[in-house]
Amino acid sequence: MQLEAVGAQEVVVGIVAEAFVKFVTRLCECEKLKKLHERDFELAKVAEEVTKALSDGREGTFGPVTIKVQKKFLGRREVKVWLYGNEVDPNTLLAELSKAKSRAAWLLSDCSDHALIEVLYPYEDRYLIEVAQRNMEEIKSLCTGATPKIDFGEAPAHVVEGVMKGVEAYLSRHAGA
Repeated sequence: MQLEAVGAQEVVVGIVAEAFVKFVTRLCECEKLKKLHERDFELAKVAEEVTKALSDGREGTFGPVTIKVQKKFLGRREVKVWLYGNEVDPNTLLAELSKAKSRAAWLLSDCSDHALIEVLYPYEDRYLIEVAQRNMEEIKSLCTGATPKIDFGEAPAHVVEGVMKGVEAYLSRHAGA
């Protein structure tokens, strides 16, 4: 009887570890994508202000975008635009702003805390979900190969053991990556 209980506990711990590794893998994919698309986030932040400045014919520097307006003969004006120090056509800039806003919105949606936690829903362990939610920022340290300090709160032993086993499994698979 004792052996069956230990065996069942080990199975549950293994399932929690597997769930945790899937969660961390998705979390780290998102962190990598956010870093890869930093420029999109930077552009998306200033997109509305840049678009308004262009339509108003207003000069200024907005993050990576610089707008210069030169008055010409008979009230005409010439607009010059620089994106990350390179001169671009205003229409090209508007297209880049649109793409950046779309990519940033996609990443913010697909990599939101809620979307990341959804990876754990099929496992139906509310304690595991609570541990992941409470420690999201700390768990991100796994993405750089560090061991997180996880607050388990009132989580039962199978979650604590499973998460710790998951941390070890993730770090051993991604060592040196």
